[in-house]
Amino acid sequence: MDNRKRSRLRFFPYLTITVFLLPILIGLVFTWLPAFGYLPVIGADRFSLAPFTDLLSHPSLPGALRSTIFSGITATLLSLGLSLWIAITLYGSRLWRIIELNMAPLLALPHAAFAIGFAFIIGPSGWLLRLISPSPTGFNYPPDWTTIGDPWALSLTLTMVLKETPFLLLMIFSGLNRLDVRRIIWVGRSLGYHRLRIWTRLIIPQLYPMLRLPVLAVLAYSLSVVDLAYIIGPSVPPTFSVLIDRWFNDPDISNRLLGAAGAVLLLACTLLFISAALVIEVIVKKIAIRRVLDGSRKSAFESCLATGGILGSFLLAVNLVSLAALGLWSITRTWRFPDALPSAYTIANWTRAADLLLEPVFVSGVTALISCLIAIILVIGCFENERYLDRTKLQSISQRSLWIIYLPLLVPQIGFLYGIQVILIMLHLEGRWIGLIWIHLVFVLPYVFLTLANNYRSFDQRYIQVGVTLSSSPLRSFFQIKLMILSKSILFSLAVGFSVSIAQYLPTLYVGAGRFATITTETVSLASGSDRRLLAVYALCQFLLPLTAYVTAILLPTLIFKNRRAMQN
Repeated sequence: MDNRKRSRLRFFPYLTITVFLLPILIGLVFTWLPAFGYLPVIGADRFSLAPFTDLLSHPSLPGALRSTIFSGITATLLSLGLSLWIAITLYGSRLWRIIELNMAPLLALPHAAFAIGFAFIIGPSGWLLRLISPSPTGFNYPPDWTTIGDPWALSLTLTMVLKETPFLLLMIFSGLNRLDVRRIIWVGRSLGYHRLRIWTRLIIPQLYPMLRLPVLAVLAYSLSVVDLAYIIGPSVPPTFSVLIDRWFNDPDISNRLLGAAGAVLLLACTLLFISAALVIEVIVKKIAIRRVLDGSRKSAFESCLATGGILGSFLLAVNLVSLAALGLWSITRTWRFPDALPSAYTIANWTRAADLLLEPVFVSGVTALISCLIAIILVIGCFENERYLDRTKLQSISQRSLWIIYLPLLVPQIGFLYGIQVILIMLHLEGRWIGLIWIHLVFVLPYVFLTLANNYRSFDQRYIQVGVTLSSSPLRSFFQIKLMILSKSILFSLAVGFSVSIAQYLPTLYVGAGRFATITTETVSLASGSDRRLLAVYALCQFLLPLTAYVTAILLPTLIFKNRRAMQN
C-alpha cells in the first residue's frame, strides 16, 4: 500500500512546481528577448543593446527610479520595524488579542480599496481636513496641496506601510506560535533581562529566520507595485513599474523594446536589493552576537514601550476609518467641502452600479474560487508526500523548495507578465479562462502553501492511526478525520488565496487581454475618474468579496461541527 501511495503522491511536488515555475521562466525568457532587441513582429530580428541605451537616456528614468527605490526600501523597513515593535510592546496584552482577532478584515481589505479609502481621508478635500475646516484651518475651499500623488512618493510609501504591516504581523503570529514564547520570556526574566532585551536578544533571533522570505517578498512587491502607484503614487514622473507598464501598453509597438529593457532593469534592481538585504542581515547578526555578550540587561528604549499601543491602535483606526470613508461616499448624494458629513444620502449609487457590477464580481469570484481549489489540492498533495518522505526517512522536496515557492513573490510581476502574454498569443490562449486561472494560480499557490504549512505539518498522525484501526480505510480516515480537524486551517488558507486572487491587477490585464473585467481592474480604472461615489461602491465590493471568504472560513467549521453533534445526538 505504501508503494502505491508513494506512486500517487510523488508527482504532486513536481506538478506544483511546474504549474507556477514554468510560466515565470517562460515569461522571463520572452521578456528578455525584446530587451536585447529581438522582436521579429516589428522587424527587430537582431540582438542589440539599443533598448538599454534608449532606456538609460530616457528623461523620466532618474525620477522614476528615485521614487521607486525610496518608496520600496522605506516602506519595507518601516513595515518590518512597525510590526516587530507592535509585537514587542503588545504581546500578551488585550490590544494584541484585538489585533489578532481583527487580522482577517485587515487582510481582506485589498491594497487598491485601502488606497482609495485612504485617499478619501488625506486628500486636499479629504475627510481629515473636512473635520477641522473651516475652523481652525479657515479653509472654505480645498487647498492646493499635493497630499496624494506627491512627487516624493510619500503618500505611496505610507499606504504601503499601512497595508504591509498587517501581512508581516500575520507572519509574526505564525512564527510565534512555533516558539515557546512564554517560556523564553520566563527564562529571560530569570536572567534579569527587561522586556525589550528579552525580545531583541532571545526571541527575534529565533523569529527572524521565519520572517526572512516574507520580508523579501514585501521588498519585491514595494519596488514593483503598479495598482497602488496608479491610485496614490506620483504621476510626473511615475514610479518605474508604472512607466514600464505604460511602455508595454503604448500604441507605438516599438516601445515594447523599451518596456522589456525596463522590466529587466527593475528585476536587476530587485535582485540587487534582495542581495543587499541578505548581506545586511549577516552583518547585523554578527553585531548582535557581540551585543549579546556585553552583559546589558536593560535598554534605553524601555521607556518608549507605551508607543506600541499607540501605533497598534493607529493601525487599526486607519483601516477602519478608510472603510468608513468608503462606506460614506458609497451612500452619499451631496457632500460639499468643508462639511464634515454628507448633507444628503442615497442608495442610488448602489442601484446604479448593480448591473455594472455583475460581470466583474462573477469573473473575480469564479476565477478566485477555481484557482484556490486547484491550489489547495496541489498543496495538500505536497504535504502528504512530504509526510511520507519524512516517515520513510527520505529527504522532503517541500523543505528544499521553499525559495521556489516564494519565487512568484520575489520576482516583479511586470518582469515576466509581458513574456507570458507573448507566449499565450503564440499558443492562441490569450484572453481565455484557462490562461487567466493559471496566472492567478501562480500567485495564489504560494500564499495557500505558506498559510497552511505550519498547521498541516504539526498535525498529530495518531488520529489517523486510530481511524485506520477502527475503519480499516486510510482514505476514509484522511477525509473524515484529518481534513475535518484541519478544516479551519484549510478554509483560512483558501480565504487568503481567494483574497490574493481578487487583488490581482496586472496579471488579469496582461493575460486576460482586456476580455475579463474583474472588480480590481474596474476599480483601478475608475480611480482616475472624478466620480467618488461610484468608485467607493466598487472599492467596497472589492473588499466585500474577500471578507465574505474570511467570514465563511471562520463560521463554516463551527456550523459543520454543530450539525454533526446534532446528528449524533
